[in-house]
Amino acid sequence: MKRTILCIAVFLLLAGLAGTEQIERPVFFLRYEGDVGYAELKPEEVEEEDEDLLSTESYRHKITLRIKEQVNNDFTTNLYSAVSWKIYEDGSGDYTYFYVNPDSVWDITDRLRWRTELRSKWTWYDQLDSEGKSKDLTSLLVKSELTVKVLDQLKVIPSFRGVFDLYRNEAKLQQTYTAGLSFESRINPAVRFSGRYRGIFRTALGTESEVSSRLNNEFGLNLTWDPNR
Repeated sequence: MKRTILCIAVFLLLAGLAGTEQIERPVFFLRYEGDVGYAELKPEEVEEEDEDLLSTESYRHKITLRIKEQVNNDFTTNLYSAVSWKIYEDGSGDYTYFYVNPDSVWDITDRLRWRTELRSKWTWYDQLDSEGKSKDLTSLLVKSELTVKVLDQLKVIPSFRGVFDLYRNEAKLQQTYTAGLSFESRINPAVRFSGRYRGIFRTALGTESEVSSRLNNEFGLNLTWDPNR
């Protein structure tokens, strides 16, 4: 909870640094999503007393609230909050999660944009795992991204993200860091060229964690040609 309060305080501080121009009233968005799933079960997956139950249904509900505030022409904030729950007919994997996710976009100059994002997410499961231990999880995320307009036709975007998964089962505690670099270039009005690289490193968090370290490197290139331009 202290970390959440600190994240919100930093978020509000950034809003104060953006300037003292007239602040518009915030805009509110409220969305509901739901789905119903159906799955067949294999006979070996059903207990003897439930032999007549060879299928199961699941229901998911999600409510998302977004509050957008245009502080001034250069600074915009968003506050996302959502609650979701999934219920299985047989009660095999019921869970609920809630998160708070503030982000901001600051156009520092006409060639430099800074985007930040913070998120705290709590997940609760109704059942224990196969070893009889809790699957409950608190996940903390911090992300920062700069967009640098090097030339009128070239943008370079370095980014960094850190995620800390704080399971109640200490053997699953883990931390993940992602560093990325992408670019966007318009060679001429008809041709656009872009590319990205992302390095992802996951490792254990704490001495009790049994998570294995892992490093992934991802990259891609994209070429778009629009003869109509």
